[in-house]
Amino acid sequence: MSCGSASARAIFAVAALANLIEAADTRFDGLLTAEYAEREISHHDSIFYELWSNGWERLRPGKEACWDGQPGGADAFFASVRRGTTCSANWFSAAKGDLAAADARARFTGHAPALLGFDPDIYDYCSDLNGQSHSFTGNDWQAEFSLRCIRANRNVLRVQQGSSPPLAPPLCVWRRLPYLTLPYLLGWTMCKNLEWILCAARGWLPGMWRNELEFAVIPSRMDLAKHRAPSSCINGPCTSHFAVDNVYFAEVLVLSSVCANAKELYAYRQGGRFACEFDEARYRRLALALRSRGAQSPALAAGCVNTPEWSSPTGLTCADYASRRYCSEASAPAGQRWALGEYHGWPERNCCACGKE
Repeated sequence: MSCGSASARAIFAVAALANLIEAADTRFDGLLTAEYAEREISHHDSIFYELWSNGWERLRPGKEACWDGQPGGADAFFASVRRGTTCSANWFSAAKGDLAAADARARFTGHAPALLGFDPDIYDYCSDLNGQSHSFTGNDWQAEFSLRCIRANRNVLRVQQGSSPPLAPPLCVWRRLPYLTLPYLLGWTMCKNLEWILCAARGWLPGMWRNELEFAVIPSRMDLAKHRAPSSCINGPCTSHFAVDNVYFAEVLVLSSVCANAKELYAYRQGGRFACEFDEARYRRLALALRSRGAQSPALAAGCVNTPEWSSPTGLTCADYASRRYCSEASAPAGQRWALGEYHGWPERNCCACGKE
């Protein structure tokens, strides 16, 4: 090998390393982009697929997802979401008083677009529309949050599935609290969020005349650090639990999944509105992807047991095959059969998700 070729190879190696570093930086740092959203949705070992447990614990392979405990199971839940069965519900039930009743509905005075964002930013957004101070002036955070957004003619998600919340601290203090101290979140699951966001995307929430959404925090200005490395998480460390901030990221990623015009999300500007072009085929793909990440296959439900300590020649385990969606529902999805067979160590004979009987 000549000195010239060695130098060239060294230059190429350095350039390749620089490209990898640059790719890693743009992949995991900075602001949310359409490209990052697509990557997060398409990789079934991503954070997005860890957010669908029965509480705030990250969903791991073999654990029950929030839809598994719904009446009728996963099939009935995703069919209900597709049909919008719960869209007419009271989405402000976290507020006290008359508005907390199951049969109560917000009294808007005009078209009420759905408003998404991080909670403090939504509060400020509604306050600005009303010409109100950002200060928390009452003794019930949920009630004031709800009433400010109703007065502003904005639909927000304020549901309560647990005991009534205690008095909230002043907003200036609340902003700096580790979200662990917000007991009104007890009993809440991401399944409720999925129902709401799909209703909002189609303009089916009470008070919506059109399928228009607004964002208190513009999607393209969302800091990925809040998603990838939150400062604190609910009910446990962030290695095993997720944070309130992860929820807004998930909402945007759901819209990226089901809206045919998803790229417009990342061109959204303050003061604008986003009208989702809902695509039922895209929703079905999302539902399948979510179920494949979290739900047990029929074989597992029937008592199938993976071959102990099995792994493919490349080191993938049965859990890897399920989480990466190489296999689901006791078979390989379309386009994934290349991952089966002798060359890969016969996963279909060793892994229940791949078809082991």
